[in-house]
Amino acid sequence: MAKVLGKSGRYVSQEEIKKFRQHYLVIIGVIAILGGVLGYLLCLYLQVRKFSSVTTSVAVLILLCVIWLVERMGFRKLDEIEKTRAAMRKGAAGENAVAKILENLPEDYCVINGLTTPFGDLDHVVVGPTGVYILDTKNWKGVVAADGKGELLLNGKSTDKPMVKPLVTRMMNVKDKIKTLSNLDPFFKVVLVFPIARVEAGWGKTGGANCIRDDQLWAYIVENEFSGKFDKKTIKSLAQAFLALATMDKEFQSSAKKI
Repeated sequence: MAKVLGKSGRYVSQEEIKKFRQHYLVIIGVIAILGGVLGYLLCLYLQVRKFSSVTTSVAVLILLCVIWLVERMGFRKLDEIEKTRAAMRKGAAGENAVAKILENLPEDYCVINGLTTPFGDLDHVVVGPTGVYILDTKNWKGVVAADGKGELLLNGKSTDKPMVKPLVTRMMNVKDKIKTLSNLDPFFKVVLVFPIARVEAGWGKTGGANCIRDDQLWAYIVENEFSGKFDKKTIKSLAQAFLALATMDKEFQSSAKKI
């Protein structure tokens, strides 16, 4: 089995839970402040009659309307966040499925899941004798094809945003950094992995990335004959260089010693 570092899909749960909690606390905080102001006005009116009954009534009505609007808009936003979390949990399920396949790679491979870098998060990084692979999992349903311009079609329709070009750009930035950190110039490949979709995007039709099914992944990596063979020392140096990109991530701070 491969050496595995990190947990797949962890950023999905961590970031979305954090966002949900922050938004919820803001809503409660604003409502509490407005409620305190409302209570203060009522106390002034009842105890010292500092304001007229009309002024107090108008102020109370305005504050109640603001509280209602904050509650309505705030919890509507929470519903949107929860829908996003559900969609991302679905994506995480695909990442977990791919991670299970990767952990069964031969023992001379190193798999890094959920790696954060200055250029964006990477679902999976595989470093082994056949090179370095940057994997991005798409838990899409339906048919994935090429649009003839280097991008993807899902069920015959263009995706909401480009998928291939941003990923390849991220990979090139990461590669430049890895070259600096390791003093090596390894073979890099970007792979879009689809656990449940049917893939009809032929190789070479989607720019600098290949699209494959998850059941093709093991053979794609292990049986690659187009890259030079890396020895253990090279693999270790490259894996440590990737971990160096995540020095601010507590989960990876001590991982370099385990390789």
